Amino acid sequence: MEENYILSVTGKQTVDGQSDTIELKTSASYVTKNGNRYITYKEYDANCPNQVFRTTVKIDKEGIVTILKGGTERHHLVLEKGVRHKCEYYTSFGSLSLGIYTDSVRNELDDNGGELEVHYSIDIQAELASINELHLKLKEANTNVHSTANSQ
Repeated sequence: MEENYILSVTGKQTVDGQSDTIELKTSASYVTKNGNRYITYKEYDANCPNQVFRTTVKIDKEGIVTILKGGTERHHLVLEKGVRHKCEYYTSFGSLSLGIYTDSVRNELDDNGGELEVHYSIDIQAELASINELHLKLKEANTNVHSTANSQ
């Protein structure tokens, strides 16, 4: 796949009133198939910097967002407004069963890029673990960009 888009990802996680924000800017591929949109990009594993893995964000025709993340901390999140989904989160220490409840999905993607914003909470055995915000901004690239990540 040709990585001809620039993707900016901002993730904010709040646990017990303390927030942490992570920002990533990287090149990505962006395609539409059967009415579904797919954003795919590479990330690097913090535990193994030489290992590259792929993350795919699918936005289907009904507005359901699915995130497939590879690497040592791989997961398959389903984000659907007003619905709680169970998801498995795999780490090098084992797997966790998580509940994911999506408060809102704002999808402003079109054929040229755009923005996607999702607000959701994660629970472990019905106990709130974190409140999360995910913001993706996608635009066509003039040249290739290299991945950069920042944590605040």
